[in-house]
Amino acid sequence: MRTLILITASLILGICTTIAQTTETNSSKSSSEFALTYDSDAEHKKFYRSFVTLDMDNDYRIKIRFMKHMKSDVKSYLIDQFGKENMMVKDDTYFWNKEVDDEEMYEVRLKGNKLRVNLNKDLASDKLIKRFVEIGKELKSITSNAEKS
Repeated sequence: MRTLILITASLILGICTTIAQTTETNSSKSSSEFALTYDSDAEHKKFYRSFVTLDMDNDYRIKIRFMKHMKSDVKSYLIDQFGKENMMVKDDTYFWNKEVDDEEMYEVRLKGNKLRVNLNKDLASDKLIKRFVEIGKELKSITSNAEKS
């Protein structure tokens, strides 16, 4: 009798374990992160950058930390993309945003050598989402260049 109970309990635990291992969880969150630090004895050859994209169900986000000398290139690119007339400047922070029905569709904030981009995918069109993905690719390219001599 004791053996029968032991076999039955083992069988039940084995089935539960198998079911638990095959359960799938679907999430459409993807992210990409890249950080590079290059250091040498010469101070002018030091290079760093952190680049993160988060593509979630409702949001698309980009977070970049880049070399300070790249700020003018990043700022120029953002002005080309979002316009100078839509830009707000306060205490060395450059800010662009767009709202739809009192809800924020996107926000772009450049402060020093840090950039944050947030896009609400529920409010944005497919065309705008693709545009932000392309903007992210271009920003990755702009901030990946080593320091200019």
